Amino acid sequence: MRVDIDQNRELILTNERAIARQVAGKVIDKPQLALWMILIPVFFVFYFFHLKRYRNGLQDFSENFLITRQRTLDAVWEATTSNANADLESVVELSDIPAGVKDQYRVWVERLADNYLLLIQASGGTYDELVRAAYKKKSNYLLGLKNLNRVEANFNQALAPHLPGDQESIESVIKSMQTSIKDLRRSQAEEIFS
Repeated sequence: MRVDIDQNRELILTNERAIARQVAGKVIDKPQLALWMILIPVFFVFYFFHLKRYRNGLQDFSENFLITRQRTLDAVWEATTSNANADLESVVELSDIPAGVKDQYRVWVERLADNYLLLIQASGGTYDELVRAAYKKKSNYLLGLKNLNRVEANFNQALAPHLPGDQESIESVIKSMQTSIKDLRRSQAEEIFS
């Protein structure tokens, strides 16, 4: 089967978008509708206001979650189409990451790029087929995911003190994100190699 780099890029991006939505759904709390809210119109309107904020929060989270991933994937795709090395330094420079965290960010971007390069050069018509073609065995894929999760966690931990807001809340969100990503990727690996 011929490798279709454009199709592979879209398959990878579609998968990353799905993961972003799933992580957002696990990290952001959805407002709960109580029966009594339906009976009191003011509270019912208040509920829908919070529901709209929740939906906007999901969208914003997903978009921000994808920024580095999409930039890295685009750099890998451009390099692959032009038979060059990916310009990962431009991905790093485009970010507004504090200087003290750039090294951890760079390592994460490089690991993402390694993963994307394997997938973009693989043969397959679905994301699952790309993963199977690129990694061959579940153990190889799980090892790759473990390394990716580790460098992403290192970056997030290094970034946390630089983020404005309550550090306890920030660390809680980061932990929730990392757990969600790890669980989703592991579940996905189980499905792909079942």
